[in-house]
Amino acid sequence: MNHLSVDPRIALSGFAPVANAFLAGKGLPFSEVLNVEELEAVFARRDALFATDKSYSTALVLWAFLAQTLRDGKGAACAWAVADIAQYQLQIGGRVPCGDTGDYCRARAKLNLDALKQLVQQTAQNMERSARPEWLWNGLHSKLVDGFTFTMLDTPQNQQEFPQSTNQRKGVGLPIARACCVLSLATATLMDLVVGPCKGKQTGETAMFRQLVSHFTSGKDVAVFDRQFCSYWIMAELSQADVHVCARLHQQRDKVSDFRRGKRLGKYDHLVTWHRPRRPKWMSTEEYDRVPVTLVLREMHFTITSPGSPGHSSSEESRPPTGSHKAP
Repeated sequence: MNHLSVDPRIALSGFAPVANAFLAGKGLPFSEVLNVEELEAVFARRDALFATDKSYSTALVLWAFLAQTLRDGKGAACAWAVADIAQYQLQIGGRVPCGDTGDYCRARAKLNLDALKQLVQQTAQNMERSARPEWLWNGLHSKLVDGFTFTMLDTPQNQQEFPQSTNQRKGVGLPIARACCVLSLATATLMDLVVGPCKGKQTGETAMFRQLVSHFTSGKDVAVFDRQFCSYWIMAELSQADVHVCARLHQQRDKVSDFRRGKRLGKYDHLVTWHRPRRPKWMSTEEYDRVPVTLVLREMHFTITSPGSPGHSSSEESRPPTGSHKAP
């Protein structure tokens, strides 16, 4: 579809080659990644498949909607999405829709969120299985974990489910949600995502991450995350799932790290034993009893210098426990 173009602001960013690859191809964007059969099967399982033989079928509406997300300005308008579908239908000799965007918008509102989430997971898994060996680390699939917050439309429903920050006056500001995600280092795909309110019990990033542990593959994955997630409970849960770990040492443990103790493997490199802390309030007694009493981790200390960064001499000290007793 030659008329498709990327907004100039996107073109100036590093995302332009990615957007161009989808927008400049033949047919609708993502049609090669999300084939009709797989897409319709996911929606059908949730009884959410619609208009399979019409202009605004589930597959066409989803493809056009995804194209909208890659554009900005006028290119992100619904009219452009309708034009995409019309041109695609002309190419294949299908039924061409009228120029009214209302039908498209109503069809887009029917897209089932649970089905969309499964499609994301399924597509990411398919791409991960096709990853080249040189994209992996020692044969392991590296999965990056991170958390973030984002604002959303100020509607009564959003305000109720996602309360805004307590630092803002009531009625001023936007609802805020917290998210925790898992990204593939090999394919840069989003493997999974958990979204919830940014305040309240069990709404922190570490609590959200515990909901994602089951999505790691035993014996094949290495979880990579920052020091905030480097807790005994997360390390123990991943170790029991036979998932390797690479993380920067939590700031509280960083203060008491001592390379004179433990089994020495080299300079600033040793095996250290962590002991199970007291049971936290959020954990049941049964869960606590299943947590190992000790963990044997590999701890290293090294300096990373980034040439060209402000000051040139700035450095960062890292002490990542690289997995458990089965650390690579």
